[in-house]
Amino acid sequence: MKMPNPYLIAGAAVAAFLAYTTINGAKATGMAAGGAAVNLVDGVIGGAVIGTLDKFGVPATNLTECERAKAEGRTWDASFACPAGNFLTYLWK
Repeated sequence: MKMPNPYLIAGAAVAAFLAYTTINGAKATGMAAGGAAVNLVDGVIGGAVIGTLDKFGVPATNLTECERAKAEGRTWDASFACPAGNFLTYLWK
């Protein structure tokens, strides 16, 4: 009997989850899963809301100095105000 690929993938995912839970403990696994869920929702909903407001010309509020410098095109100031990874991503866009 040949098993279809979706069943193998689902089985591998369950096995990986159980192994991760066994190694790190249920509390750490729950915290990691909860944090990932919050980040996902924040990114999807937050990004959609900000994108929609931006289309209608509503400016973002509570900008950090880094975000303000990037929005105004002040690359020199952004180099000091932004974390390195954030600034390098800004440079390459």
